[in-house]
Amino acid sequence: MKYVYKGLGEALRCERPVDLPISLDLNRTDDLVLWLSAVRVYSFGMMFAIDARYKDPALSLSLGSFDGRPTFTHFSAPLLFGLGFADGTSVTTAQKTRGLLLELRSAESRSGSVKGEYLLAPTPPAGPIEVATAWPQLGMDEKVVTLDGEVIASASEGVTQLWEPKRQPKPDLTSEQVTHQPQYQRGGWFGIRLN
Repeated sequence: MKYVYKGLGEALRCERPVDLPISLDLNRTDDLVLWLSAVRVYSFGMMFAIDARYKDPALSLSLGSFDGRPTFTHFSAPLLFGLGFADGTSVTTAQKTRGLLLELRSAESRSGSVKGEYLLAPTPPAGPIEVATAWPQLGMDEKVVTLDGEVIASASEGVTQLWEPKRQPKPDLTSEQVTHQPQYQRGGWFGIRLN
């Protein structure tokens, strides 16, 4: 890790990631398509998106992890997703792995489609990354494709630290500064349009 932070929130706030032009087809059936995109590399890990489209718009797709909650009839079972690294380690959404984090940070679902953003930490080692997917409940067999881990590892060296993390006391704001009204410069772009 290039920089040292006290927690994930601080790390995400203090870095400008390197965006990689990666779009990788992960798996496909006649009714379901999965792909990986929007790869952003940080010094401490990476974030990426997985998109899924299902032919039947009546089914809501779930990218969530297997947490033992009951399945509702209008939702699919979760996608089974995993990553294998050149050093022999691996991580999946089906179980937690000590020392590795693969977390679904957010998901947006519409009729027959879902897009989720995942966080992987730490940054994967250089070398090929196996990307495994399966969605048996939707008729999708297991498939493994390879992602170029060299590109990701080298991109982490180009991450820009925006500022040094600091522990600051809460600001002592006056009542004039604490307002729910937009604040803008008079005569500026917003000032002209909002008056």
